[in-house]
Amino acid sequence: MGTCINHPDRETPYICMKHQIYLCEACLACRDPKIYCKHRSACPIWFMSKRKAGWEAEDRQAAAAAPHTVTFLPDGRTVSVPAGSTLLEAARAAQVHVRASRSGNGSCKK
Repeated sequence: MGTCINHPDRETPYICMKHQIYLCEACLACRDPKIYCKHRSACPIWFMSKRKAGWEAEDRQAAAAAPHTVTFLPDGRTVSVPAGSTLLEAARAAQVHVRASRSGNGSCKK
């Protein structure tokens, strides 16, 4: 752990192995993204800056995804759930009882 080079009041575990500087989450960005760095494959700053871009893209996709409408028969209960939701999550949102061992987490392999 060290202190961020830009924010000396913030403790951070992210260290640039090439420049030997610490950066907090707000400052995470590779200083030399186009220059070869022998430490890049193990660099947490490089990984987090690349992964952060992926997270932002995933968040944009999730926000843009249209919700799905699920209707449970025979009661005809209808619920709107976000894309990627499971049927068990939809049933819970619609307050429809579905028998699910271990709360539906799949740990019992049923």
